[in-house]
Amino acid sequence: MSDAYERERQNNSRLSELSAKVTALRGVTVDIYDNARSQDVIDNTVESLAEAITTKRGIKKERTLYCTRTL
Repeated sequence: MSDAYERERQNNSRLSELSAKVTALRGVTVDIYDNARSQDVIDNTVESLAEAITTKRGIKKERTLYCTRTL
């Protein structure tokens, strides 16, 4: 009976250790996912800003051409 009790205690201890590791791994996985989503938001923002700058440059060129033609 003592051996069975000891094995059960060891199993419970190992199960607790494994549960802690799974919880830690889940936390790391969520952090990686959140970081990837944040990076995607940053990339989209950079793309939008680049498009806005390109548009602004195009408008500036059009105004310059218009002004030089009207003078």
